[in-house]
Amino acid sequence: MRFLALFRLKQVGKSALFALGLLFIFSGCVHRVKTPPYSEVMKEARSRGVELPSLAEERAAFFAGYDVHKERLIVLINERARESEIQREYRLGPADEITISVFDVPELNLTVQVREDGTLSLPLVGLIQAEGMTEVALLNEVRKRLSGYVISPQLSLYVSTYGGHRVAVVGAVRQPGRYPLKKGANTVLELIGEAGGLTDKSGNTLSFVPAEAGGFSNVNDIETRTRLALSMDAPAIDKSSAIELYLDQVLGTAGNVPVEIPVRGGDMIIIPESGKVMVDGEVAKVGAYELGRNASLLGALAAAGGISYGAKIDEIEIIRHTGGERPHRLVVDLSRIYTGEERDYRLRSGDIVKVPSDSGRRMTQDTFESISRLINVGVGGTFRLGP
Repeated sequence: MRFLALFRLKQVGKSALFALGLLFIFSGCVHRVKTPPYSEVMKEARSRGVELPSLAEERAAFFAGYDVHKERLIVLINERARESEIQREYRLGPADEITISVFDVPELNLTVQVREDGTLSLPLVGLIQAEGMTEVALLNEVRKRLSGYVISPQLSLYVSTYGGHRVAVVGAVRQPGRYPLKKGANTVLELIGEAGGLTDKSGNTLSFVPAEAGGFSNVNDIETRTRLALSMDAPAIDKSSAIELYLDQVLGTAGNVPVEIPVRGGDMIIIPESGKVMVDGEVAKVGAYELGRNASLLGALAAAGGISYGAKIDEIEIIRHTGGERPHRLVVDLSRIYTGEERDYRLRSGDIVKVPSDSGRRMTQDTFESISRLINVGVGGTFRLGP
């Protein structure tokens, strides 16, 4: 009889173990929310008579804004290459700096600035009404006046700084402000250098507002223009006309040749601070992460502690608000990035990375984790089977 009772007790223990195992498995499934992939969402919507955009349509919409900015930038560069504002026919004005070099006349090897009244004062030469003159006209006038002191003077003269033509560089740079254009240094990259370079808080994008598309050149008062350029809070600046591009395209830090964007007076360069990217779904740590200039899909997944075994890696989504009524999504096959078939995708502030669940792998993972917890409970001595 004692043997029979002991046998029954063991049977009850095994039944309890089985029930407890099921409890662990189902409790794990309940507490861990599954993230359906977009293909399942589309299928479910179709069964209810709702037709969602296809993956190809979503991809086209996702990149449509980027393509628009790219075309606008190409047009701008071509136009400015043909119609450069800073050229030999440039007319001098106040705050322009002139660099002069005269052979064998050391006192005339200097840089001088055109005064507010438009005049220029030079040793031996005297006072010249320089405003409105071209470089060639000024050079001929200086040579003419020097002829009374020097036989056949040999000199060079050029505008080294266009003081009346300034570009605003604001945002995440070390020295925000309005900078005059200089001879041979008139690209976005060079103006960022003039502003001391990027700060550690800069994001990975750049907004370029051309003068002819809004900029801040439509404000006549210099003090007001400065305030607007530095605060970026006035209706005079049409930010919707900004051309957006990635910083690494300008810096040449992604293995590409830097894009040289010519600037002119009245342009504005805006460097936004880095924002946050939300990572959700089958990752170790769901949350919002600040990624700075290295914001990319792989970087976001790494910041979230990596993907779980239950992830459906061929349908990872990047969701982005591009200004329309609804956000657009890019569905990415992560394995193609790992194998080098596709490049890593850059992210922007406000993007959402969603790692969906693979039903089969997720079930396997949940079962394995539940059994592991069950074994740990048994080993820990919470309950015992048999005598």
